Amino acid sequence: MTGHWGSGQVYDRICKKFGKPDIVFGKTDGIPDGVFAVDHNNGYEWSELPFKDNEYYFGYWDPPYPPMVDSLLKKEGLEIWRCCRKLAILHTHVYPISWFVGAYRVAMIPVTFGPLKVIRILQVFEKRNKVL
Repeated sequence: MTGHWGSGQVYDRICKKFGKPDIVFGKTDGIPDGVFAVDHNNGYEWSELPFKDNEYYFGYWDPPYPPMVDSLLKKEGLEIWRCCRKLAILHTHVYPISWFVGAYRVAMIPVTFGPLKVIRILQVFEKRNKVL
């Protein structure tokens, strides 16, 4: 799969390979208009979301990439995970599966920005049935 996951194509390729997310955390480039996106611009805080547990089947999160490891936004990631049964995360770091209770990782796909640039990784997690 690696050969065709370039920057700017991620959302479309997620939809083709894993299904269309019913919620996106952060409206970034490549997210089409009409997709339900939650971020600071429309009044949501990722660390305190007003959604029920597992309210969304599939979420996509493309968090900011500050250079420090503790910038993985653990609190926000746990809250987003609480709201979704399946979650795709695009980041420069591999998220520890131990953070996400009941999770198993179904995919890890490298995504390039281009030559001589940092590589991001798309990670897809799903909840085990007993957690739902």
